[in-house]
Amino acid sequence: MWWLILLFLLGFILVHIAKMLRLYLVLMEHDIGFGRFVLLYVKTTFVNLLIPFKLGELYRIYCISRQTRHWQVGVLSVLVDRFFDTLALLIILLPMDIFLFGKLSFITLAFLGIMAVITVCYLSLLPTYGYLNRYIIKKKSSPRAMAALKGLDVAKTWYDFTHDLIKGRFALISLFSFAGWGLEIGTLKVLAAFLQVPFGTGDFTAYIEAIFGIGESVLLKPYTLYSMILMFAFTLFGFGVMLKRNGSQEKA
Repeated sequence: MWWLILLFLLGFILVHIAKMLRLYLVLMEHDIGFGRFVLLYVKTTFVNLLIPFKLGELYRIYCISRQTRHWQVGVLSVLVDRFFDTLALLIILLPMDIFLFGKLSFITLAFLGIMAVITVCYLSLLPTYGYLNRYIIKKKSSPRAMAALKGLDVAKTWYDFTHDLIKGRFALISLFSFAGWGLEIGTLKVLAAFLQVPFGTGDFTAYIEAIFGIGESVLLKPYTLYSMILMFAFTLFGFGVMLKRNGSQEKA
């Protein structure tokens, strides 16, 4: 069984390399040193595993905002990262539900609705902004109209921030998202073999639903526990390397 442990460790590391590189691609133009970024990723992932329902993402937003000195980048980079993660997962779940089960699961429907709303809002914001901006400037002058104009400018600023985070990198970010989920499915299968429990297509859907507290999965608790232990170890190692490097620089 030792080879299953080694295979699980390898799969776990590859999963998080893919997810880490996806987030790095989103933030690559904000001059975060790669070493600092790796430490940021492992410590925020550990916190995310520690706090249920992905609420640890708030800590990731704080850390990224502090590193980039732009709170908008902190918020939007995490939202963009979640968008691509969910998009890849949805593309995996959708054909599973249709061709294997003949119906859409609750989690797939929820993801589909959320992604549709986000996509429509993103694609329609720029033309809507242009039209309303021209209309208000030409035909309205009331304080309420001016407030609406300011609101449109804020929305346009957020759109520009989001566009800059993914410009020219859509395909690569998507590729690492699919790689992350593909590797995670393989890693879960290895864990299921180690624990001697079944793991099929339906079990993966149940695992995803269990993450959001709307189902049960025998793999969720052990996978989360082992992930927390490994991420805690990686975080300690990262801080150790950082302290050693800082100490060496001070002596020099």
